[in-house]
Amino acid sequence: MNRILAGIIFSLFIATGYISFLVHERQQELQKLTHYTDSWSAAQLVSEYYRLESWLGLYTIEDTMKIDDVRLRLDIMLSQNDLMKEGDLGHYIKNNEAHHELAMQLEKTLNYLDVHLEKMNRSELQAYLKIMHTLDAPLSRLSSVALSKDVNSINNANLKIQTLYYIYSAMSVLLIILSALLGVLIFYQNRNILQAHLQVKNLAEALQKSKEQLQIQNTKLEYDVYHDSLTEMNNRQFFWENLNKTIEAAEKNNRSVAVMLFDLDRFKEVNDTYGHDVGDMLLRQISHRLTSLSLSSESLYRLGGDEFAFLSSGLTESRAVSQAQKICTALNQPYTIYNTIINITTCVGIVISETERRSDYLYKFADLALYEAKNEGAGKIKVFRQWMLDKLQESRTLEHDMAVALVNKEFVVYYQPIVDSFSREIYSYEALIRWIHPLKGLLSPDSFIPVAEKTGMINEMGKSVLEMACREAACWAVPAKISVNVSPVQLSSKAFAGIVLSILKETGLPADRLELEVTESSLFTESNTPINTLNKLREWGVKISIDDFGTGYSSLSRMSKIAFDKIKIDKSFVSSISTQEDTLNIIKLITGMAKSLNMKAVAEGVETQEQLESLQALGCDLAQGYLFGKPQPYIDRKIRYGEITSIARASGFRQG
Repeated sequence: MNRILAGIIFSLFIATGYISFLVHERQQELQKLTHYTDSWSAAQLVSEYYRLESWLGLYTIEDTMKIDDVRLRLDIMLSQNDLMKEGDLGHYIKNNEAHHELAMQLEKTLNYLDVHLEKMNRSELQAYLKIMHTLDAPLSRLSSVALSKDVNSINNANLKIQTLYYIYSAMSVLLIILSALLGVLIFYQNRNILQAHLQVKNLAEALQKSKEQLQIQNTKLEYDVYHDSLTEMNNRQFFWENLNKTIEAAEKNNRSVAVMLFDLDRFKEVNDTYGHDVGDMLLRQISHRLTSLSLSSESLYRLGGDEFAFLSSGLTESRAVSQAQKICTALNQPYTIYNTIINITTCVGIVISETERRSDYLYKFADLALYEAKNEGAGKIKVFRQWMLDKLQESRTLEHDMAVALVNKEFVVYYQPIVDSFSREIYSYEALIRWIHPLKGLLSPDSFIPVAEKTGMINEMGKSVLEMACREAACWAVPAKISVNVSPVQLSSKAFAGIVLSILKETGLPADRLELEVTESSLFTESNTPINTLNKLREWGVKISIDDFGTGYSSLSRMSKIAFDKIKIDKSFVSSISTQEDTLNIIKLITGMAKSLNMKAVAEGVETQEQLESLQALGCDLAQGYLFGKPQPYIDRKIRYGEITSIARASGFRQG
C-alpha cells in the first residue's frame, strides 16, 4: 500500500513537472505570437510619419493653424522613432543594412526638423516636405516586410501550440486527481475576498468623507461666486441674476420692478486722505448697517467700489423714495474708524417700472437717475424721468454734431473788448468761441463746452480757436492783445505748450500779445503738468490770466508757483457790488491782492455805469461787459458809450 501511494505520488510528481514544462513551452510559443508587434510598430511609425507630413502641409497653407499643433505631432513622431532602436523591431532593423540606413535617414530628418521647426517659415517647410516625401516609399516597404515576417512567425507558432495543446489535454486528465486541492485554493480565495471587502469598505468610508468635504467646498465656492469678498454682501453677478428673476416674477404677477443704485459721496477723498485700508473698513461698516435694516437678504447688493444696489418689486414711487431715505439716513450717520470720525453722504438713483422688462434698460435708467442726483449735489435722491434719457440721447447727438462741426469748421470766434476802467481805452479783446449749428443756429459755449471736455474734443476745438484768434489778431492795424480761454483738459496735456508755440510761429503773432485765460480748477490738481506748462509759456512771453477768480478751489500755495499777469473777477461778484457789502469787500480784497502781486485786476460782467464807478473806486484796472460791447464776430464795429464814437475806430483799430 505504501508502495502504491509512493508510486502515485511519484507519478503525480512527474505529471506535474511535465505539465509545467508544457505550460512553459506554450507560454514561449504564445510569446512569439505577440511578436507581431514588429509589424504593428512599423505600421504605427509609418502612419505617424504620414500624419506629420499632412500636418506640416496644412500648416504651410492655413494661416490659422498654430505651430504648437505641428510641434505636438513632431514630438509624437520622435517618440515613435525611438521604437526603431529598441526591442525586436530595433534588432530586426539593425540586422538589415537597408532598413538600418533608412532608420538613420529618418532620424536625421526628424532631428533637423526638431531643431529648426520654429525658425522655418512656411515656404521653407514646403521645400523640406519634398525631402520628407522621399522617405515615404522606403517606410512603406519596411512596414510591408515587417508584416510578412510576423505572419510567418505566427503560422509556425500556431502549429507548435496545436501540438502542445493535444499533449496538454492528455496530461490535464491527471490533474483531476488534484481537484481536492481546489478546496484549499477556494478557502484561501475566500479569505482574500474578505480582505478585499474590508479594503473596499474602508475605501467607501474615505470616499464618503471626501464627498462631504467636496460638498462643503462647493458650497463655499458657490457662496464666493455670488458674494462680495470684502463685505460679504451679494455681488454684481447675484444682482443681475436676481434682477432677471424679479422681472420674470413681476411680469407674471403684473407688478412693478424697483431698482435703486446708491453711490457714496466723496468716497475717493476718504481713500486719498486716510488710505485704502480705512476705505475698506468704511465699506464693511456700511454693509453692516445695510444688513441690519431688516430688509430681505437678497435685496441688497454691492456692485463694486462704493456703489450699492437695492432690488424689489411691487413698490410705489413714494414707498421707494421713503425706503431710499431710510437707507440714506442709516448710511449718513458718522463712522468711527481708528478714532477718526468720518462723515459721508449717499446719492440715490431710482427707477420704478411697470412696463419696461429689460434688465439692462432698468439698470441704465437707475444709473441715469443716480447721475442726475450726483450732479445736483451730495445726499440727493432722484427718480428716473423720461427727460433724463432724452438728455442723454441729446448729449450723444450733440457729440455727433460736434464731431461733424469740427470737420465742417462750424465753430467761429467772437470778440469782446476789455477796456481800461478809467480811460475806457481798449486794452485787449477776448476771443470767445461760438457754434453756428446748421439746425439750431448760434450756440453759446455753455451748451457744448462741457460735452467737448468730457469727450476730449476740446483739444482740437481749443486749438482751432487759438489758431483763428492769433491769425486774425496778427492782421490788426493796432496791435491790441488777444485773450483766449484754455480748458483744464488742454492744460493737462504736456504737448499744449508746443502747440501754442507752433501756432504763434505759424501766424506770426508776437508772444507778448497773446493772453491765455485759465480757470482755478486748472490748477487745483495733483499733477504738476498745468503749472509747468504755464511757466514755460510765460518764459516765452505769453501772458497768463486766472479767470473767474474766487469761485473755485484755488490754493494760494499752488498759485504762488506761477506769476499771473491778470486776475479776472467773476461777474457774480460784480452783479451784486451795489447791493451787498460783503461782495464789495471781496472785490476790494482781490484788487488789493492783485496790486501787491503786480497783477492787473479785470472785472467781468460790467453792465451799468454804477458798477463801473464802484470798480473805479476800488482801484480795478480793467473792465469787461455789455456796458462796453457785446461779443461780435468782427471787431471793426461801432461801440458807443453814450454819445462817444467807436473806440476801435477812433484809435485807428481795424481788422486787416
